[in-house]
Amino acid sequence: MTLAHTPLGVLRGVRAGGVSTFKGVRYAAPARRLAAPEPARPWRGVADALTPGPPAPQRPGRMAWVPGLEIDPAASAEDCLFLNVWTPSCEGRRPVLVFLHGGAFVFGSGAQAMYDGTALARDHGLVVITVNYRLGLPGFWHGDGVPANLALRDQIAALEWVRDTAAAFGGDPRNVTLAGHSAGGTCVLALMTCAPGLFARAAAMSPVPYGFRTPAEATAWTAAARSALGADPFEVPLADLLAAEEAAVRACAPAGGLLPAAPVVDGDLLAVHPLEAIRSGAAAPVPLLLTTTAEETRLFTAIGQDGLDTGTLFTGPARELADAHHGPAEHRVCGHRSPMSHGGIELGACHLVDVPLYLGTHGTPLTGTGPQVEALARSMSTGFARFVTEG
Repeated sequence: MTLAHTPLGVLRGVRAGGVSTFKGVRYAAPARRLAAPEPARPWRGVADALTPGPPAPQRPGRMAWVPGLEIDPAASAEDCLFLNVWTPSCEGRRPVLVFLHGGAFVFGSGAQAMYDGTALARDHGLVVITVNYRLGLPGFWHGDGVPANLALRDQIAALEWVRDTAAAFGGDPRNVTLAGHSAGGTCVLALMTCAPGLFARAAAMSPVPYGFRTPAEATAWTAAARSALGADPFEVPLADLLAAEEAAVRACAPAGGLLPAAPVVDGDLLAVHPLEAIRSGAAAPVPLLLTTTAEETRLFTAIGQDGLDTGTLFTGPARELADAHHGPAEHRVCGHRSPMSHGGIELGACHLVDVPLYLGTHGTPLTGTGPQVEALARSMSTGFARFVTEG
């Protein structure tokens, strides 16, 4: 066992293999439905941080077959605002990586095996933090007096927790990199405009840069859910809320051509579209790493989403962002091809195949195994850790 003395109280974690792990750490008070997150409360004595907290409420996802993304939606709960920490030691001051999971804003958890921080903490001396945030209707209900973009507000609350608490885990709150994949990477772009000062670098892995809704689109999406719900969203059982979310997803076009739920450019928290903010210089000019894969959309073809184009959705916008950003920026493309197939479709250099290589969670059927994969993963994770450490 190992202890972390945080400003709110003492946490008990696990020490193994040169890494201390703290899981299921509250970064906010228990979430109230359709309400903004509130600060976590202090406690007396020693609190266990040994197992992950519940994932955010979600319907069964279409990517749970991907190695490393296994998750049980039945374990989800509205009390979901937890994070997980991996650190070489609670002493010292090390670079911090805050990672936001993907899942199209309707699926996933910071505790999924693909995002495990052990390798980056052990091999590269990073403090790694993964975050749960609200998804779907609970995260993006629009109107009715509900604060817009609750999912982004959750993430900001997590970053504020990191600012105030990272030092207790051996992290340097002045040396924080915010990263995320897919929906999480899309959030990174948004947070560059609405959470300045909370991170020093940003890494957006396969973001969907056009994956944002206008207020009118968000209102229509919520109206479709409200019509299916037929009752007060604050009072209905959670299962009914998730069923209404499914109805809204069927009724409305995906944001950015891909995302069933998405942040809204509400004119308040997210004052302007993140692409416009980056083009105009209104976004934080922090060093920005953009990554994509050579055949992103093969993963979506494998689950029946035909007609998507990698260049239009991912590669082209990433290059545009790298060129337009007012700070240092680089776009990297991963061409490693997965040996897996799904539904008769070879995955190839698909969406997600690069994440385990960057994070050191490779060696599954998604990435394949062998000396070449090991060498590639060492190179990619070392380069990514260097970015987190130095920019």
